[in-house]
Amino acid sequence: MQNLKLNADIAAGLLFAAFGTWFCAASIFGLALGNAFRMGPGFFPAVVGGLLLALGLVIALKGWRAEHETLDLGTVPWRAVIMFPLGLMMFGLAMRPLGLAIALLALCFCSAMAVRGMSVIRALILAVAITILCIGIFSVGLGLNLPLLGDWLR
Repeated sequence: MQNLKLNADIAAGLLFAAFGTWFCAASIFGLALGNAFRMGPGFFPAVVGGLLLALGLVIALKGWRAEHETLDLGTVPWRAVIMFPLGLMMFGLAMRPLGLAIALLALCFCSAMAVRGMSVIRALILAVAITILCIGIFSVGLGLNLPLLGDWLR
């Protein structure tokens, strides 16, 4: 009996295909598509989801046909797998009540801490620098009306 192999290309391709299927199905069933000359709000997400699905299938097929060693789950950077989504969730949850400055600071700090070997002080300095840069670009430079301090801090 032949063992089922799972390498990085198969895993990435299946993940792309799953996201592409989800985006495509959500836009087809949830939004009006329209046509190519008069596009509705679901047309572009459906096309991008379909392209992502096709790309994922091509990558998975390439990985299936290749002669690679199997994926060792011990080499997965679990710190990054945990910290990146945590930072995104903290940003989404903190944006309205705490504002852009603190939400960006939390996002950048969690993302910096995902890197192996990053100290807390270096992550904090990096998070403050990126937060100042983003506030300068989006609030000052582009003039976007994003509250720097949220409802809880006013």
